[in-house]
Amino acid sequence: HRLPKRVNTMKFFDEKINKTHDLPENLEGVHYLGLKPWVCYRDYDCNWDMSERRVFASDSVHGKWWNVYDKMSEQLKGYCGLNKEMEKRIEKWRKIAENNNLSDRHWEIEVKDPRKTNLLVE
Repeated sequence: HRLPKRVNTMKFFDEKINKTHDLPENLEGVHYLGLKPWVCYRDYDCNWDMSERRVFASDSVHGKWWNVYDKMSEQLKGYCGLNKEMEKRIEKWRKIAENNNLSDRHWEIEVKDPRKTNLLVE
């Protein structure tokens, strides 16, 4: 990838440099590393639930993706649904995060994502 950083920024955060896990506002493109927003609940970036993936976690960047999702056609939104297996995986990692008592406590966030109660049928 030889594009300027503002055109293709990697969603990766070095704790020593960026403790807030935020990206600049003027970006034109973000390369999402780690778990993609549509395989997490809308409420927060589920990369927070796994110690080894926290370098990819950002609630602000996660929220920006969901703003784009809100503008998608209903047909495209269908590709971003959760199925039972995906939902089980999210809940498994939330439980592991809780058991490990991860300090940011994202696992305590009440999930309001409507996809949780409207799972895709396979």
